[in-house]
Amino acid sequence: MPPTLLLVSGLPASGKTHLGSRLARELGWPFVSKDEYKQVLHSHLPELTRAQAGPLSFELMYHVAGVVLAAGGDVVLETHFYRGVSEPKIEGLAQAHGAGVVQLFCEASLDELRQRHAARVASGARPHIDLPFDHAELPHNACWTPLALAAPLRRVDTIQPQDTADLVHWIRQQG
Repeated sequence: MPPTLLLVSGLPASGKTHLGSRLARELGWPFVSKDEYKQVLHSHLPELTRAQAGPLSFELMYHVAGVVLAAGGDVVLETHFYRGVSEPKIEGLAQAHGAGVVQLFCEASLDELRQRHAARVASGARPHIDLPFDHAELPHNACWTPLALAAPLRRVDTIQPQDTADLVHWIRQQG
């Protein structure tokens, strides 16, 4: 059976990390999140600029996902992807490793996204990740909508409680 590349996408503060990590645990799959690599980069290279850390953390995320897929493993890949930029990378990764792609798109109201993000910034827990910004100022390709992929897609309203077992069942059905 070919490996599965599960994408968990959406805008910042849409619940991607929370949902993706829960699903990875339930599925028994590695959880690969761009923010984790960005934090490592900033921890070891404090002089790294935001403009450098973003692209590097994306490349690390794709590389690690490729290593898992090359070994025949399934993987959960989570970040705020960029429409028109991320699709070729994902398609190339899947094709190189014969993986099937499944996409979960996390969404919430703009007011909810702003409240969640403000709480993260105020916590100070991830100083290089959770920086102040206004969601309305994000570029048009900042994952306002699901990625344009020929892959099964499920939209998830993260304001509502999620039935993880139902999502796991749906993901397994797609593979």
